[in-house]
Amino acid sequence: FSEQVKGMEKEAAAKEKEEAATKELYKLLGEKGMIDLLNKHRGEEPADELLQRFLRSRNLKVPVTLKMIVEDLQWREEKDVLKIRNSTASEMLKGESNPAGRDLHHKLFPHGMLGYDKQGRAIVYKWWSKPFNASTMEKEGGITLQDLINYNIWTMERTAAANKHKGQWVYIIDLQGLAMSNIASSRHVSYCRALADADAAHFPERLGRVFIINAPG
Repeated sequence: FSEQVKGMEKEAAAKEKEEAATKELYKLLGEKGMIDLLNKHRGEEPADELLQRFLRSRNLKVPVTLKMIVEDLQWREEKDVLKIRNSTASEMLKGESNPAGRDLHHKLFPHGMLGYDKQGRAIVYKWWSKPFNASTMEKEGGITLQDLINYNIWTMERTAAANKHKGQWVYIIDLQGLAMSNIASSRHVSYCRALADADAAHFPERLGRVFIINAPG
């Protein structure tokens, strides 16, 4: 029983610490005149929950979290992320002017939202098929590296919207047929690095769980 009490006390103390950091962070953002931008981009996610996501990703260190959020909001303005969020998949891949490239992308990169798990988290499936890589998309489909990066931003934003901009989601990554020779090009490495960097900097604490299936033996 005493261990249970200690656990509850520890949990309460951690919550109190997080709430204090959230209040301090909100105050500092206000002093920088960033609250309007925060509200503009947070969707349906309450401001305190958004701040807590970023804080957790930086171990509740307010100064580094402040820098991270300011950079995130500036990035969202520069990239016009609200426009990306409200676009269609076809628009992101310039389907009107390049339908063949859009169709090739969807053929080589089967993906989509499968539904929700028992915790209400969106489930996203992605098959990194053998023929798909950034070099192939650019050479054969006219889809540039930046197009692919922007499409990933769109995917993340649409997944967040499907979750009402709250909580986390689940990824199922299918590696069936994947070969190292397929992903070793410098162009594809740059693509993968750009995706990882963007996800870490602008969508912290979003990935609840990831399942890797059909991994090469």
